[in-house]
Amino acid sequence: MSSINNVNSAIDRIKSLECPTGEVESRVADILQEYNVANKSEVNIYRNESLDSVGAEAYTANFANNPNQHLVVLAKSGLDDYVATVVDAYIM
Repeated sequence: MSSINNVNSAIDRIKSLECPTGEVESRVADILQEYNVANKSEVNIYRNESLDSVGAEAYTANFANNPNQHLVVLAKSGLDDYVATVVDAYIM
């Protein structure tokens, strides 16, 4: 299991993420693997409309190695709906 420092560093990196709208899930998975939080094969990231916030779409990451911990990522799409910018990320 990853250290809390790795998790916090990954969250900080995710908060600065800007990428094509359709790549949010894969980019978050890449960052989690890069920071040794979870292997891409051990994380399931999906769109979670129930956690949407004003103008931001929510994504939830579930970890196979820690089913009680979830990462929520909130991203806003630009005016052209091509670029997504993460506005918040936190552990739930």
